[in-house]
Amino acid sequence: MTLTTDFDINVVDYPAKRLAGFRTPTTISAASYDCSPLWQRFYSEIKKLPGWKQKKSYGLFIKTNQYISFDFWTASEITSNVSTPKGMEVFELPSGKFVRCLIPRASDILMAYHTVYSTWLQSQNEYDIDMESACFELYPPKWTLNDALDLFVPLKNKKID
Repeated sequence: MTLTTDFDINVVDYPAKRLAGFRTPTTISAASYDCSPLWQRFYSEIKKLPGWKQKKSYGLFIKTNQYISFDFWTASEITSNVSTPKGMEVFELPSGKFVRCLIPRASDILMAYHTVYSTWLQSQNEYDIDMESACFELYPPKWTLNDALDLFVPLKNKKID
């Protein structure tokens, strides 16, 4: 299923991933202050992981309170036999169905979230957003503000009453 907008949006199955990174508890209102230092810490420490130059980076949002707070993670994929730098935690991202939105550049991120959570969600009848699973942004290696990135929002089948 594809929706025609300024964004390339489709439903995909995403495989399970083992990630290592840092997390911080935050809220929607505090995220702009809390997340930037976490990215800086992540990029200074990710260099300690093998093959870091070829790895994609994940910005994960994991709800801790439905309306107020969430854990924000900066992470990268690892194999099971890699030891992580001090302070890094491991997160197991389960496989699942996601709506994937290709975002052309960083300045479009907020509009992409709005498009997925409002426009796309209302345009179809098969899925609801799975608020219990992680939502994430996926950044390619060597990403810059003018490069594209992907937004993945977890889905569940709509309940039929």
